[in-house]
Amino acid sequence: MIKDSNSIERRLLGLQKGRDSVMALSREMIRMSAKSITLMHARRRGEAARLLGRLKAMAARLKNIEKGHEFYALQANQEYAEACILYNILTGKGIPGIRRTGVGEAAYLLGVLDVVGELKREAYEELRHGNADKAEHYYETMVEIYDSLLHMRFANSILPDLRRKQDTARIQIEGTASALLSFRKSGA
Repeated sequence: MIKDSNSIERRLLGLQKGRDSVMALSREMIRMSAKSITLMHARRRGEAARLLGRLKAMAARLKNIEKGHEFYALQANQEYAEACILYNILTGKGIPGIRRTGVGEAAYLLGVLDVVGELKREAYEELRHGNADKAEHYYETMVEIYDSLLHMRFANSILPDLRRKQDTARIQIEGTASALLSFRKSGA
């Protein structure tokens, strides 16, 4: 019998239990973040705000249990940050800083880059309703986000998918600029 096998097993079981808790909470946060964004796009911002309140409490709980399992919590924190940032922009409060979201640096930066796609959707919706000025505001916010983060270059192990998200944001900005130009040229 290996001398310390029982204590090693107890320690590993504790790690497994912690990982399982982080993953379960992360899955729920990802689901709820997506729902809150859907509610925002549907102009049901009161419901989205209530859901974000619940998400804030869940994010705080995740922060308390994620130590050693940050990799498994990153996507949940990123999705939560995206929802928070989008809500603030859509309600006229601008882009909140990292402290206001309560997430770590990687989750914040990746979340804010994901907001570019959500703003593209909002801009297109505004154009569909003939609101070029509002669409232009969303476009300008997209550009502000992109320009603020363009200079950043980090290894994937530090900031996963940063370069891909930057490239995606650029493409989304170019598409939105083209849509705005077409709308203005059409005289609508």
